[in-house]
Amino acid sequence: MTTPIAIFPYSQALSTPYRWSKGTQHRRGGLLVRVEIDGNVGWGEAALPPHVDYDTAIMATQCRALIEGLDPLAPDFLARLDEREPSARLRCGISTALHSALAACEGKSLSAYLAGDGASPASEVPINELVTDEEPKACVQRVGEALARGQNMVKVKCTQERELDIARIGAIRDAFPDIGIRLDPNESWSPDWALGQLRAMAQFNIDYCEEPLPRGTPMSFYTRLCAESPVPIALDDSVRTPFHAECIITLGAAHVFILKAQRLGGPDVTARIINMARQAGLRCVVTASLESAIGLHLALHCAALLPQPIEPCGLGTARFFASDVGDPPPIVDGAMFVPETPGLGVEPYPRALETAA
Repeated sequence: MTTPIAIFPYSQALSTPYRWSKGTQHRRGGLLVRVEIDGNVGWGEAALPPHVDYDTAIMATQCRALIEGLDPLAPDFLARLDEREPSARLRCGISTALHSALAACEGKSLSAYLAGDGASPASEVPINELVTDEEPKACVQRVGEALARGQNMVKVKCTQERELDIARIGAIRDAFPDIGIRLDPNESWSPDWALGQLRAMAQFNIDYCEEPLPRGTPMSFYTRLCAESPVPIALDDSVRTPFHAECIITLGAAHVFILKAQRLGGPDVTARIINMARQAGLRCVVTASLESAIGLHLALHCAALLPQPIEPCGLGTARFFASDVGDPPPIVDGAMFVPETPGLGVEPYPRALETAA
């Protein structure tokens, strides 16, 4: 008997606009995926990229067609799914729901299930604040609010506005001499001036700069940038598969991996790349890309697999939502606590499931 997989499209308004190099977003959309095995329910999320506007009902139809004829109880289910070459985000939703259900069957949390016997995932994960505000004064205010929540690291979205970004970072550093600062240009810096911008930013004691160069830039550019930059280089979108991770490690093209389960295809692939980074001696940070409460819980479980002590991770995005599909993990004294209950540790609100595809 085929175990049912239910699919629920969602679209949620943002109360705070999400401003970054690829535009300003006001809504988020995607799918919630439900798998049930022997009465144990697992949930997952397939979230669209923040800047992509796409009909989630069509996305749900594509997801249903993708899994048609496959049995989630079969040991080779994910292997057969991969033969159909799903998008990473659809695979993430399906894989998360499946692994959450399997974890619940064993009475384990998702992170404990992924860590395996004898391993102890972290019980809490420190969280960095995300700063997208344009004006320096607003940035300072946002960082002050983060410090009041016990957060000691912020990640600032940057753009091609070089002088404005220097003013924003300078204002934060002047106001808070001890706060950790990360930069995230989201592939918006030209190779012609990226190194100069990094040298200008180095005076502010930057923790790392994430994926500064445009998509498609040869990895050899990043290898040279890593060698010459006074600021450590982190790669995010370039780390898409274990193959890409291996190439980056071999080329010495990054100091830090930024891992998003949505982009990688699920928690199983994320766990594999975390182990690769650990063996190579690379720093590793897990972030979300403006997912709902379901996706944030997944990212939290993945972050719990990182080498301890865990670096602050980018999961503090629930504040952007006007409403959510469930209860997001709260930030308490600058950290999120990893659920110990079987499975993912969260369920959607009934109103979020009103439309099943």
